[in-house]
Amino acid sequence: MRSALNAFLAAAQVVATCFMAWKALCLWTGTPYPIMIVTTESMLPAFAVGDVLLISNHDRSVEVGDLPVCWLPNRAFPMVHRVHRVMYEEEDRRNQDLAQPQQLILTKGDNNLIDDMLLYPDGQDYLTRNEVLGFVRGYIPFIGWIVLVLQEVGRLRELAALLCRGILGTTS
Repeated sequence: MRSALNAFLAAAQVVATCFMAWKALCLWTGTPYPIMIVTTESMLPAFAVGDVLLISNHDRSVEVGDLPVCWLPNRAFPMVHRVHRVMYEEEDRRNQDLAQPQQLILTKGDNNLIDDMLLYPDGQDYLTRNEVLGFVRGYIPFIGWIVLVLQEVGRLRELAALLCRGILGTTS
């Protein structure tokens, strides 16, 4: 009984340590999602499926060319697309001395033909800075395939095709 309890406590300690490390990373980066995996080809050639994105949220303003991470209402996954246009809109405030223009952001996937206006919630033509969870700061290529394959076995064919292209591309 005592050895079983020791084994359980050791496993619980590993889980608790992982959770605390994740929360520390969230605090350090300023975003609830400091690491994400690319699941679509909308940002090719910048990011491929399976790339791990490193996210932080320390910038106050958004510039054209930035890569914001936005999680829109009623969407299963966040969206990472490049800022295509930035506009400013004055907010109605009681004290005009404190009024700062609100940023309106239009995004577009690098591999998409049109901007993301159709992906935004009904009646919304732009995103606001408040809807941005963070910005891509770096990436690690292909490491995310491990998680993608474990989540969905059907992705094995996609991974095999990618490996064959890589092997055949380097030998010719």
